Amino acid sequence: MYWTLKRMISWGVKILIIGIMVGYAYFQSRAILAGPSITIETPENGITATSSFLSVSGTVKHAKEITLQGRPIFIDTEGRFTEKLLLMEGYNIIELTAKDAGGRETKKRLELVYVGSTTPATTHPSTASSSSLATSTDTLLNN
Repeated sequence: MYWTLKRMISWGVKILIIGIMVGYAYFQSRAILAGPSITIETPENGITATSSFLSVSGTVKHAKEITLQGRPIFIDTEGRFTEKLLLMEGYNIIELTAKDAGGRETKKRLELVYVGSTTPATTHPSTASSSSLATSTDTLLNN
């Protein structure tokens, strides 16, 4: 086979075009190949919360649906979300799940501790007097 300059340039252009097409196809399909992703902006994992109300916010990419604690939440057109939660006293686990159109899912977990107020509960005066009366009566009966 006789290689002329014209034939080498022709093959070089063909290989370059095929390379660009393969590269572009990979670039466009990498989101499909990677699946959904979740980025949580607030709160940070492992914090100690002092308020029972907590705002969870972040972004999600390449997801068809997203749930917080199994409950669907809404995202805007840029993939941002903000949801409010009520924490229980002590250790809490918050789970976000994102699913894409292909059925793949990604989960993110936040673990945090809610420490409520340390002020002791006050008793109602009528409750306090009747309980002290019952204690006094029990003491007299047992003696």
